[in-house]
Amino acid sequence: MKSFSKIQFFIMAIAAILFNACNNGNQPSLDGTYINHAEGEFSIADDTLEVEHVQQRHYLIHRKTGFRIKNEAGKPGKLQQESEEWKAEYDIGSMSMTENKKARVISFDPDKGVLMLENSKYQRIN
Repeated sequence: MKSFSKIQFFIMAIAAILFNACNNGNQPSLDGTYINHAEGEFSIADDTLEVEHVQQRHYLIHRKTGFRIKNEAGKPGKLQQESEEWKAEYDIGSMSMTENKKARVISFDPDKGVLMLENSKYQRIN
């Protein structure tokens, strides 16, 4: 009976390893740094998203934003900076992830190195 348990444990361990390998095989590598530059009538902003794979389908996204408010003459003011950290979960079916707090949808085109956050396009730089 003991040897059956050892064999059963061994088979289950191999199955778990293969399941994880296959499950992660369907998930593209999304880790990296993505940037966006936006300029409008009232401000200029540079946004950086660092996508970090934590485990399985879970990611951390570190967002750093530098922006300048334009004065009435259209001249940029003092640089202001903000940062925040998001947790997100990747969905293999939709090939996108959802940020947990505000339910923002983040989609990817790994072949082009593009990340889309709502209507903003970010380019992968590494």
